[in-house]
Amino acid sequence: MSDWRLNAEGQLAAGFGNAMEAAMAGRIGNVTTVNGRVPGQIAVRAGEQIRLRLINTALARIMALRFERHRVRIIALDGQPVVEPFDPENRRLLLGPAMRADLIIDMSGEPGRSYAVTDSFYGEDFTYTLVRLAYHTAPRLRDKLLDASIRLPANPVPEPDLKDPARHALILEGSKMRPRGPMMGMLGGGTSWAITRDIAGRAQSVQGMKPILTVACGRTCVLTLKNNTSWWHPIHLHGFSFRVLTRNGILVRRTWHDTLLMESNETAISPLSQTIRATGCYIVM
Repeated sequence: MSDWRLNAEGQLAAGFGNAMEAAMAGRIGNVTTVNGRVPGQIAVRAGEQIRLRLINTALARIMALRFERHRVRIIALDGQPVVEPFDPENRRLLLGPAMRADLIIDMSGEPGRSYAVTDSFYGEDFTYTLVRLAYHTAPRLRDKLLDASIRLPANPVPEPDLKDPARHALILEGSKMRPRGPMMGMLGGGTSWAITRDIAGRAQSVQGMKPILTVACGRTCVLTLKNNTSWWHPIHLHGFSFRVLTRNGILVRRTWHDTLLMESNETAISPLSQTIRATGCYIVM
């Protein structure tokens, strides 16, 4: 799933590098696509069971998907099977850029009807239908839903050792909505964001810049991630998986990720499962 900002002629609109957008929610398009095409409907048949893999490849758009009158069960996130399949919170699947989800959906609708898959992340006024599930008129494949296990085998990811981990904090700061802090000193440098007071834009212009943090080979690292901005941000860490322990001090379901969508002013604590030498890659929303 992706989006594109097109002009009246159907061409990519100009305006890349807009400083105002870069300091806010990013460049959000006006046309959404599925597998590279503007979707109309997806053909399904009553009674079948579908495994659906969703990948948000948009530059900045966050999606909150609802499947009309269909139960959705999550079986994997960011390529990592979950311990037990579960339903999205409030029946709304949140996917920021770079995030992936594998779903199991039973086609429980009526033959000949269609049902909307909507994206409502940006509020009621901007809710739209991403695609429709269009049922064939043929009779149901089966009268009862399949009851076989949908749990996937776990990947061989080592468990974090929390007895004596290294501890570090990564703090995302900036945005035009917060005129104090690093924002004041960063505008002149052509960027609006910083990680742990280090200007993010330097990573694009300076070769061999020093890492924000280092951890000894083989040691577990517990990261405290803080989004001290007025915007949602997906935080992506290259090359390894992490498990979230708490969000704003509240214990959460322990699923593996490589990208975490964080609300404004949210704090998450996560142990990393693999060797880490340096971090500093993030996606600015």
